[in-house]
Amino acid sequence: MQRALVTLTPPESKRLIAKAVVALDEVQYALKHGFVYIATGTTAAYIAEEILGKKIEKEKWTVGVISKGRTCVTPKETWPKHLVLYKGKPFEGDPIEALKEMGPEDVFIKGANAIDINWNVAVFAAAPDGGTIGRTFGWTITKGVLTIAPVSLEKLVPTPVEYSAKITGIRSFDWGTGLYAALVPIPHAVPITEVEAYDILANVDAIPIAAGGSGGAEGSVTLVLEGDDEDMKKAKEITKQIKGEPYLKPYTENCENCPFAKICGIGSGAF
Repeated sequence: MQRALVTLTPPESKRLIAKAVVALDEVQYALKHGFVYIATGTTAAYIAEEILGKKIEKEKWTVGVISKGRTCVTPKETWPKHLVLYKGKPFEGDPIEALKEMGPEDVFIKGANAIDINWNVAVFAAAPDGGTIGRTFGWTITKGVLTIAPVSLEKLVPTPVEYSAKITGIRSFDWGTGLYAALVPIPHAVPITEVEAYDILANVDAIPIAAGGSGGAEGSVTLVLEGDDEDMKKAKEITKQIKGEPYLKPYTENCENCPFAKICGIGSGAF
């Protein structure tokens, strides 16, 4: 039996979680026999990299983003498309057509902006139609599609997400430091955090004991790992692989060009 103390920065956590998601039996089965739908987002971009085996400009692989100290969006000219795979290869049709065909043996992957103390997750939505989650939620929940939410414990919040949903919305704020948004719970999602990731990849327990840092460690998570000698040896090797994962570069739209300016504290002039 061994015990270790491990601190992971946000990008290191995202790489760890991405490796764990791809290693899941359900994901491996769907890659061979069905659909894997990866909705855009920075955490999901790490998963796309792990599956495709190539680098992605991850800071550009999202529309909504929290960057430069505010909720914001990326430049419209680089808004990405969701990655939909059928039997491991790019799906040629419209993503909505894939959703129509998907069922319980397929996988939908969507990152989250919050995970609460009850392990429920939620995602920001600023588009009037609900954005990605608004356009896909009905298909995935009614058809029993396995929905996986990769989310780092840097996003752990004390407020239950069902309460947060009641006090947020694009028309709910008088002023703010960035883009207004609703926080939308995803009740059927299976969260994969650092805790689940170490269990999936190395069969060891990961106990979160501290968070935060400075000088390049802001948003970090500190964990105690426990497990049998061989499993801990594997956990050590995995940790070595992900340490040093670089931070993403800030990438946001200019306020003058932003299509969401009217629902933004900065763009509207309210702040």
